[in-house]
Amino acid sequence: MTDGKENIKKTSTWIRFAYMVLFGAILIPLGRFVLAFIVVGQFLMVLVKGRDNVNLRKLGNALGQWIYQGILFLTFNSEAKPFPFDEWPDVELTPGYTSDPESDSDIVESDSDADDSDIPSFVSSDGEALKDGDGKDLPKADV
Repeated sequence: MTDGKENIKKTSTWIRFAYMVLFGAILIPLGRFVLAFIVVGQFLMVLVKGRDNVNLRKLGNALGQWIYQGILFLTFNSEAKPFPFDEWPDVELTPGYTSDPESDSDIVESDSDADDSDIPSFVSSDGEALKDGDGKDLPKADV
């Protein structure tokens, strides 16, 4: 029982609590507020110019890393206190966004003559209803 009383009297625990209040109640919510403006600003940049702003992207990435570091500190997953008690996160520049349709590498053109033989059907090729494991007719699919 004396361990609990000793832990309550540790000044290092109370100092950490003060830092936790500072980050959890003030700095991280302020960072999230600023991040919301960055998100809106980036969206407006894409609407107006067709691509994102490199500086806003880098700031958003660094601010997201800073919020992540703060959450790690708050949840006792890290003893390192984030900025302003440590360095501002150094982030790598990520690929940008553009609304140019020619740059969409995720879009894959498909052949219109695709083979549909691998698509499952609930009706046999001769038009008879298929049976389930108990020999009962399966409902016909509306095509």
